[in-house]
Amino acid sequence: MLAKAVNLHIIISMEKIEVEELVKFKMLPFDLYNDNGDKLVNAGEILTSGKLLQISQYENLYKETPKTQKSSKKQKQQQEVEINIIDEPASFEKEKPKEIIFDKTVNRKSKIKAQAQVDMKSYFATTMFAIQENAKQDAIQMVGEIKDKILDDVHAILPEVKYCSQLKLLGNYYDCHSLNTAILVTALGYKLNLDEDYLEKLTKAALLHDIGMTRLPKEILEKTILSQQDTKVFQTHTQIGYKILKQEMGLPEDICLVALEHHENNDGSGYPFKLSGEQISEMARMVGLCSFFDDLTSNRTPLRIKNTKEALRVMLEVGSKKFTPQLLYQFVNMYNYNDLESYEEMAQ
Repeated sequence: MLAKAVNLHIIISMEKIEVEELVKFKMLPFDLYNDNGDKLVNAGEILTSGKLLQISQYENLYKETPKTQKSSKKQKQQQEVEINIIDEPASFEKEKPKEIIFDKTVNRKSKIKAQAQVDMKSYFATTMFAIQENAKQDAIQMVGEIKDKILDDVHAILPEVKYCSQLKLLGNYYDCHSLNTAILVTALGYKLNLDEDYLEKLTKAALLHDIGMTRLPKEILEKTILSQQDTKVFQTHTQIGYKILKQEMGLPEDICLVALEHHENNDGSGYPFKLSGEQISEMARMVGLCSFFDDLTSNRTPLRIKNTKEALRVMLEVGSKKFTPQLLYQFVNMYNYNDLESYEEMAQ
């Protein structure tokens, strides 16, 4: 009883605050406490995505009132934090890995050689199989090999590429999406003359950005229209993906954050934390843009797209609500805009 009385006194002297209100702060201007009066975050700390995820696990949060608020010096560098990510819902039954069926669909207009297209998809499917089988170290090595292959192939064909569609793999969405995202973001990275080490991380992060999908119920992934509850379950793939990459595979924080943040939007309307602008990591902004473009051209959005030109038009219409304007401009102008051939025709 005594402990409860002490804790109650602490809470009364503070003001309750919702986690949604915290995302507007890059640096926290007050100390933050939980129900028990335990200090969770010091005033002056940088609110990283990991830190936000950590404190969102508490049901109630409290900030000091102006009378008791303490001042602190600004921290100059963002701290990397170890976090406890959400667990996968108990109702999820992990799918036993299916027998690998290699997708041999080829984009006949692609500048990537036909056999290379098939090899990429089959090797990526094998990698996902390894992850589901808990062969994490094997999977890490395999992801590295796919990453190297994409870097080499994209670099070799860049002078010949006129349209974005000439980089796209066709076939089963789940066999192609992460590969397409990685290929596009690699091409963008080369166009922007990114540092070699940074580009390697960026390509790897793109390959793994949807890794959380491997832990979602199969029936959710197979639906074309999601209910409100289905959507909530689907959106957990970002946090589950972070957990897999961080806790199970031990990958660097900047790669893990791409899995966590690639559905955040420039205007703060995305998920899971409604981050905006520069609160979203740079890699996540780039991967998120390329991922959305592939979703458009794969008809995985409510908008029906016939060709790349229509997809680019939609990207421009969405504009700064979803993407950083400068990055969007660079992507749209990466290749010729007037790309009219349909993807159905390319696969024939």
